[in-house]
Amino acid sequence: MAREKSWREIDRMRDRGGRGASRSTLERALEDPRLKQKYLEEAERLFMGPKGRPGHDRALEAIHAAYGSPAFPAKVKEYCEKYDFPEDWRTLILILDLEGEPELVVRAMEALAEMAPEMKPAERKGFMGKLRLLALSAPEPEVQELAEELLEELS
Repeated sequence: MAREKSWREIDRMRDRGGRGASRSTLERALEDPRLKQKYLEEAERLFMGPKGRPGHDRALEAIHAAYGSPAFPAKVKEYCEKYDFPEDWRTLILILDLEGEPELVVRAMEALAEMAPEMKPAERKGFMGKLRLLALSAPEPEVQELAEELLEELS
């Protein structure tokens, strides 16, 4: 009967890279930069929840494709029900033109205002122009008021 190895012997084998120093498949795969990048992207998608699934990108594309058409409000609502509120600048800017949904427009304005300091000057300028337009012509008073407040804050 073979005697069991002590913890000291097991540690010594690991330090020397002996038989006891087995590495997992994941550890070996992470040495390859391409596999490591792919693994990290997949892990990030996993933590994104529903927004990390393949259908999310198609739903965002559907919003952009429907912009300016009668289907636009429905696509935005459908997206929000399934994936919560959009988080990207391009989509949020489109939502500012959503008519009859002041709560979504207000939410988009607030999200854009938070992102604005990090955006390029041209994007900030476009956002400020949208805010000026909303402050002057939005049919909902809450949208007009918030647009005016944000204009003051961001100027």
